[in-house]
Amino acid sequence: MRPRLRARLLVPTALTAFLGAVVLLAVLHVDRRLAPLDPVSTMLSDYALSPGRWLWDSALLLTSTGSALLLVALYRRGLLANPALVAAKALWCVSLLAVVIFAKDPQGGAITATGKIHLYASAVTCLSLPVVGWALGRRHRDDPRWRRVATWSRRLALAAIPFYLPFIVPFAVNVVFGGHLPTVATGLVERVMMVLEIALLAVLGYWAHRAMPAGVRFRPVRPAA
Repeated sequence: MRPRLRARLLVPTALTAFLGAVVLLAVLHVDRRLAPLDPVSTMLSDYALSPGRWLWDSALLLTSTGSALLLVALYRRGLLANPALVAAKALWCVSLLAVVIFAKDPQGGAITATGKIHLYASAVTCLSLPVVGWALGRRHRDDPRWRRVATWSRRLALAAIPFYLPFIVPFAVNVVFGGHLPTVATGLVERVMMVLEIALLAVLGYWAHRAMPAGVRFRPVRPAA
């Protein structure tokens, strides 16, 4: 495949992966045979303990793959140049894979090493993407080309933070002080955060598409002589 064609396919492939993940998540929420869970009270990770686990795992794998492609596109187009932000975006991709590999402990069951890794990976997943979205939007907020999309990137990232705090505060208190502070967030809160982060991925994908050089976006690939 020509390098120019590969560059053109990065963002469309990433957005297709995100769309596939959304479809799988929607099926999990609608079909109670695959996941007999209450979306208001149960956590998203509980889908890993349901008969529809393969849909949940596939959705996360699609999101991780699409995010990795988006990372490459944002980096190659000069939008994501800060090494710390590149690392944060890569951390988002890796932590999604860790959530797939290390399932959560059943509610009320024994605490295992696998379950602890799942908790840490989930915490990183929830925070890393909003950090990237906010920092990227702040960096380009005065650029007339990107002012509008940068504003949306910051808004979505900031909007996700309040839905993250009910998870991370009890988690941090329990880790640092060894307590048993209950998590007050419900499944509905977690799902709102998920929707905001998917919307942020879509905004970043649109941004990467807009940043593609005109010659790459519109010039046809000529066959070899």
